[in-house]
Amino acid sequence: MFESKVIEALAFITNELDIKSSKGKNYASYDAVITIEGTDYNLKLHGDNEIFNGRVIKSSDNTQMISSYDKAVKIAKDESKVHPLDVNTIELEKKVKINNAIFFDTAMYRMLSKIAYEWYCSKNNISGYYNEFEDIVKFITTGTGANPVSIIQEMEIYKMIDVEVNLGSHVLLAFEKNNGEIDVIISLFGLLIYRVIVTKNKPNDCSNNFLYTELRTDSSRRELIHHSLDEVQQKFFDILAPKKFVSAGIVNGVSIMIPKKIEPIPNAELYPILFNLIKYFICADEDATGPNEKVNDIFLNQLKNITQASTLQKKSIKRFVNEIFYEGHEKIRLNPQSSNKKATILFYSVYLIGLSQEICLDDRILQKILKEGLECAADAEFIVDDEMENKLKNIMMSDKNYSDVLEKGAEKVKNWKN
Repeated sequence: MFESKVIEALAFITNELDIKSSKGKNYASYDAVITIEGTDYNLKLHGDNEIFNGRVIKSSDNTQMISSYDKAVKIAKDESKVHPLDVNTIELEKKVKINNAIFFDTAMYRMLSKIAYEWYCSKNNISGYYNEFEDIVKFITTGTGANPVSIIQEMEIYKMIDVEVNLGSHVLLAFEKNNGEIDVIISLFGLLIYRVIVTKNKPNDCSNNFLYTELRTDSSRRELIHHSLDEVQQKFFDILAPKKFVSAGIVNGVSIMIPKKIEPIPNAELYPILFNLIKYFICADEDATGPNEKVNDIFLNQLKNITQASTLQKKSIKRFVNEIFYEGHEKIRLNPQSSNKKATILFYSVYLIGLSQEICLDDRILQKILKEGLECAADAEFIVDDEMENKLKNIMMSDKNYSDVLEKGAEKVKNWKN
């Protein structure tokens, strides 16, 4: 099936975002080339901890192998042929080949079409067959006919969505154009944004045509469902009408107005940006149909953000601790020669937790610790450049007890039950 082809090709991306397989409890495996002291090793990994986990790994040219010391001596049958390797001081480089062609493959376009079609129908309680969906259904099931998918190639749109949406989230946005066409915009992991034409003519039974769903990597979501853009704009701006406010006096020459009645609007912060986005999407006629220089630049920029960033949330920190601070692991010694920005920020988060006087962790306490130590909130996206990575390493390594502090922090994370 076309879905399997896409899922397999996205294994590295989902692994980086701490997303497990929908068909199991494991993170997807991906192929990587690990260069250790100038020698390449071809490995299939579920996580970086699997590089040195006691298993036997052979170099690409089959001239060297790495394992635990005892196992290596047993294999070599001659201890003089075995050389100890200090994994805390060696230089290590990981190379992963990203199959970017999958983002422009018919399999991807069919999967996106299926997602858009099924999502739109579910929000409108559509279950039967409608002639208006004939074209997209044909493309999904057979891969033939007109391709309803195109690619947004305006960088400013990506920046607008990145500001509002958590790193690695999926976003779906549906709206009706003036001619009755229904478009669904899909931001896939924030890497590329696609437009899917679900139908050229909206069925009369489809009454919900302003739709928004954000699926976050921490399993939370935000949703909006309205009949139309005009309806929701009218409701939103009515709340801000002058007649809904009363004067609270004049302060320093400025007239202060307060609402007569407080009417909370769930996800109110989303509406202004969605109004602007839809205005662009309705007018835009320069979508790409495949890779080009602009699209490739956007893809590489977004990919860099994902691979060099950490979403500091409970799930990602717990995974990191379980993989690195496993039972029987050796004392952690940071390698000043290596560079792994995502690992560095996670190590520093565990270090801050270890320094904290808090005994038990919960979401509120984690946010407090990270806000004080990193000047950011839990669930925030934290992109680390070379300068920041070196700074965080130096802070930890200047503490002669940093290894013990890391162990203490890891133990708190492991005991985090709620």
